Amino acid sequence: MKTLLKFITAILILCSTQIDAQESIKPLRIGAKIGVPNIISANLEYVTPLLDNRVSIMLDYMSLSKTVDDVNVNYNNFEIGSNIYINNTGKGFYGGISYFSFNAEGTYSDVEFDSGTNEGTANIEFNTINLKIGAKLGRTFFFRIEAGYGLGEIPEYVVVKSNSNNETSIEEIPEVPGISESGLPVFNIGIGFSFM
Repeated sequence: MKTLLKFITAILILCSTQIDAQESIKPLRIGAKIGVPNIISANLEYVTPLLDNRVSIMLDYMSLSKTVDDVNVNYNNFEIGSNIYINNTGKGFYGGISYFSFNAEGTYSDVEFDSGTNEGTANIEFNTINLKIGAKLGRTFFFRIEAGYGLGEIPEYVVVKSNSNNETSIEEIPEVPGISESGLPVFNIGIGFSFM
């Protein structure tokens, strides 16, 4: 009888410890990140019970309109992936892999076409596979930092189409340090809250 009571007590302690550990993880995270290439994005992450609470799925989304050098640009990006934490607490250091999709439409006010200067529109689209390392610090309120590289074909120019006729013009995308035809650096910092 004493052995049975010890066994039941041990199981209850083990179960309550696992429940406390699961509750202390706070698996749902909502936040915001700024950086490259995201610019600024809303971030959602959920830590799954896989690999003893080390695997999370993440989603980033951004939609922004901005005027830069007489070009009105509408940015949209979407990122989905997974992070694998070193610790089973769902925080600390992690490695990640994600799919990133970037889409921007720019309206140029003064573009040189064969028939003269006119307004035109161009699209920039690219997709990358991002490999990242990062750290999430904090429990309920957290700070996050990520660095890595996105592998994919990055355009070097855009084709601007005239808004008044079928003419086109090619505009080079200015060189940015670190960005090449085959990829771009990834660097983000973020803040947010953990729930559940």
